[in-house]
Amino acid sequence: MLRLIAPALVLSSGCVVSDVDIPFDFDEDGLLLEDQWGTDPDDPDSDGDGHLDGAEVDAGADPMDSDDHPYIGGWELDSCRHDIEGTGYDVGDIAMDFRIPDQHGEALSLHDFCGKAILIEGSGFT
Repeated sequence: MLRLIAPALVLSSGCVVSDVDIPFDFDEDGLLLEDQWGTDPDDPDSDGDGHLDGAEVDAGADPMDSDDHPYIGGWELDSCRHDIEGTGYDVGDIAMDFRIPDQHGEALSLHDFCGKAILIEGSGFT
C-alpha cells in the first residue's frame, strides 16, 4: 500500500482589508436609499398603507404618503403626475385634474397618466 501525503501550501498575496460602504436593506423593503426618500430604514412600510416602500418607489408612488400607492389595475402610472398643474380647458391647456374610479373600483387621477394619450369613455361629464 502506497500512501502520499501532500504538504499544505499557504500563499500570502499581501492583500489589505479595505472598508467598503455598501448600503444594506435592513428592513427588507427593497429600498436602499431610505434617507433620499425620507422613509424609515427600520420600517418596510413607512406610511403604513400596506405596500413596501421599495414597491411604491418602483411604481412612481410616494412611500411617505399613505394615499399614494402602487396601482393594481395594470396601467402604468407616470411619476410626473405629482408635478403637473392644470391650466384650463382650452386647446393647448393642461386639463384640470379629476379623479374617477377605474374598472377595479380604484380611484385614478387624470394626471396619473401624464405624457400619455388617453380616451375617457363615460357619461355624466360636464
